[in-house]
Amino acid sequence: MDRWRLLDPGPMPAWQQMALDLAVMRARSAGRAPDTLRFMEFRPHAALVGYHQAVDLEVDRAACAERGVEVNRRVTGGGAIYMDARQLGWEISLSKADTRLPPDPNTVYRRLSAIVVRTLEHWGIPAQFRPLNDIEVGGRKISGTGGAEWGSAMIYQGTILVDFDIETMLHVLRLPIEKLTDKLVDSYRQRIVTMREILGYAPTLDAVKAAMVSAVEEVLGVAVEPGSLTSYEEEEWGRVRDDFARPEWIDRRRAPAGQELVSAAYKAPGGLLRAHLVVDRKAGRIRRAFLTGDFFVYPERAVLDLEAALKEAPADPEALEAIVIAHYRQADAPRYLGVEPADWVSVLTRALGSQSDPKGALAG
Repeated sequence: MDRWRLLDPGPMPAWQQMALDLAVMRARSAGRAPDTLRFMEFRPHAALVGYHQAVDLEVDRAACAERGVEVNRRVTGGGAIYMDARQLGWEISLSKADTRLPPDPNTVYRRLSAIVVRTLEHWGIPAQFRPLNDIEVGGRKISGTGGAEWGSAMIYQGTILVDFDIETMLHVLRLPIEKLTDKLVDSYRQRIVTMREILGYAPTLDAVKAAMVSAVEEVLGVAVEPGSLTSYEEEEWGRVRDDFARPEWIDRRRAPAGQELVSAAYKAPGGLLRAHLVVDRKAGRIRRAFLTGDFFVYPERAVLDLEAALKEAPADPEALEAIVIAHYRQADAPRYLGVEPADWVSVLTRALGSQSDPKGALAG
């Protein structure tokens, strides 16, 4: 039976957690660390945007500062989330060549989501996977998941809503709302469910951790044993850690400032797509494209490649369709989960048909 390592370093700031994500994934890719289950707790509380998102489109920085909520960026895709002490973050790091995993990313998510489903079964909670990356109870979200790849390794991570402070979440994340009414809070509460609501009490995080360890062992047929960081991971973590606290990381995706943009959003099966385009109407050209959203793609840099392909492109739907299709068909083709070429063409053409935003389209 294969032996996995359990890492449970306790609460730490988001920038340290995100740096540790990268250090563990790099170590696993280099064969310098074993397959690992890691638990994540955040102190202070944190608002985390996905790898492809722009902070100012997704997070209210002033509200975060007022409430002492740290802002940072994940190494995985997906949408913005709020993490407090009432939730348990978890992460699995393993080889992409692991024979327990199917080759398709969508199927990988379904396979590994069984760990959360089994964890919740410990309390008799009937959860199920909903593509692309959520786990629900009675149609209400109790866990969100996501993944990323680095070389020969991947991480698959998510949360379990043991309890949840929805009022703070509504204040610090930029959601499509105008004001926080009691009716609105109730509406958003109906979209999620916590273990506290189902059970009438919130299990301790230690109890949930123990149940998840057992679930990993049962679902994957491995033995999970407490461990610590390898010297390689310690060195790598120390080398990259400060980078994750810097604006260059947190704001690595930022809408162009001081320019007139046209913008649009489009909901694809795989997530929300946002397009912000600098357009030269007279020349009929897209001078610059900025693409964000809560989708997943492998490799992560594929979005930057698509932006580059759209630079100076004709502002014409047929030309855009040809560019996007070529992007999908290139030799080292990117793998977008639930996002097809037609989805990108839809959001791009919507943006071209919208009015310019002199404020820089940062209202989201």
